[in-house]
Amino acid sequence: MWRFSKHALIRLDERGYSQDLILKILREEVPSIVLPSPREATVDLYFSKIDSKYLLIVVDKSSYAVITVRPMRKKEKQTFIQEIESE
Repeated sequence: MWRFSKHALIRLDERGYSQDLILKILREEVPSIVLPSPREATVDLYFSKIDSKYLLIVVDKSSYAVITVRPMRKKEKQTFIQEIESE
């Protein structure tokens, strides 16, 4: 169901992430925080931790496309940890 853009595949390879790892997050197999993009109505941002990696996954929910994947920035990671621990 989910497909990966060329850009996302390049970033996965560069950063040593697997498609399976990303799909586990998108299938909600691990705790995540999903927020709408402040710029695009069809884009969601998935913040998640898996295998000691703190990731941000940008997806287009209308086309089920993974746009890019990157490590969380320091402030994003701090906020994520606070939010997950408070649940």
